[in-house]
Amino acid sequence: MKNGNKPFVFQKRSNSIKTSNIEALFRLPTSLAANRITAIKANRITVLMLVEQLSAGSQEVKAVAARELRLMAKTGKENRSFIAEGGTIPTLYRLFQSTNPVAQENALTTILNISIHDENKRKIMEENGCLELIVYVLRYGLTTEARENAAATLFSLSVAHDFKKMIVDEHGVVAALADLLMQVSPRGKKWADCLKQESSAS
Repeated sequence: MKNGNKPFVFQKRSNSIKTSNIEALFRLPTSLAANRITAIKANRITVLMLVEQLSAGSQEVKAVAARELRLMAKTGKENRSFIAEGGTIPTLYRLFQSTNPVAQENALTTILNISIHDENKRKIMEENGCLELIVYVLRYGLTTEARENAAATLFSLSVAHDFKKMIVDEHGVVAALADLLMQVSPRGKKWADCLKQESSAS
């Protein structure tokens, strides 16, 4: 070779790093799936514990349990589904007549959140007395947010055509909507107006 240069010799790099990276990549989906299943199981156990607290706890304990369920029901189709399956609906709507404004508001808002999942709409409507008590909160809710969320819940349920007439025909709904339109915040007026339009179209 000229200039005394040594010929270039290609050295094969070890595949150990690449192999380990590939193996880790294939393990990742399995790991994520396992973590997700674990989280779902943990949430299901939590729901059962909270339902027990709603059933037998003090008013303060019930208010806290309703708040936790409200937060869980804000996200995830799975959460909304097994909250509705866990016997939660009756324990929640019994709090609609609570003299504790926090308990009432949290219980009602949990029902609103789980009603977003279409399969839960029927479960809510088929619970004897639930619709009547949602209207009770619409009329006599202890906080503005509770009354607003009662209107939002009725609107969410009325999206299912089968339930529209049942909601409109429920005693006190029309009068409560008229009152809500006159008295509360723009958000409350929005839901009341949406529900009135739904009732006009039914």
